[in-house]
Amino acid sequence: MKISQLFLSIFLLFALADVAAAEIQWINNITVNEYNVTWGYTEIYTGIDSIGYKISIDTGIGNNDSFVNAWEVLKADKEERKRFKSAIENELDIKINNETSGIEMVDVDSSLSQAILGNTHIPDTIENRYNVNYRLKESIYNASSIWFLGEPKSPVTIILPRGIDVAGISGIDNETKIVDLHTEITGFFSNSSDKRGEITINITKNESYNVTVPESNIPEKNITEMPSTGINENVTKPASEISNKIRNWSIFGIGIVFIVIIYVFKVRRNL
Repeated sequence: MKISQLFLSIFLLFALADVAAAEIQWINNITVNEYNVTWGYTEIYTGIDSIGYKISIDTGIGNNDSFVNAWEVLKADKEERKRFKSAIENELDIKINNETSGIEMVDVDSSLSQAILGNTHIPDTIENRYNVNYRLKESIYNASSIWFLGEPKSPVTIILPRGIDVAGISGIDNETKIVDLHTEITGFFSNSSDKRGEITINITKNESYNVTVPESNIPEKNITEMPSTGINENVTKPASEISNKIRNWSIFGIGIVFIVIIYVFKVRRNL
């Protein structure tokens, strides 16, 4: 048996014993805006978990030489994005008003740690970062609740936009709420009976807060219907009319001058 396979077997034994899981951590940072949500994940491996993670890359998608190089990390990055996207498409981890119909996943971005590079059997601290962007079809100010699905017992920070009041929160442990220009909620996903972390925040719009629509959010049809087109047409039309009048009067004036010259020439000739 190769050394790498031995280490992988040891890692699997620890995982089955639920010992290694204590050294894998997810950190969630969620920012909610009026028409979009950004969910940033930080995945942390330490100790034997970091060894197992590197071995899984080297043996799974690499050349199994007990060393993780750059091309293996790039390939792993691509696979992680596909895995993340597929998992979210199977079950969105965000709901608005207990529905997902008004939410569209825009993209998934990832950045794997440089600590993955190198010898697979050396423990290290690996921090992989992922970002998932969602687009909301309706303004969050029209919503009454927002729901998040996360890893049980994982820390979470949720930032809500200005003008949103929190009416109630469920599914979060060690909750801390800071209300300033924005509302920031921190804590941990509770571990439910089915081993899922689910947070529900009941929200209302602050009636004293006026939502201003940035110019970038103005529909394109309003942008194309700019008054400049009408102004240009109105300016061009009178200008062309004036130009025609000037040309006509010029021709008329030249004709008169020509007639006068002929007349004067005939008078002088008769004299």
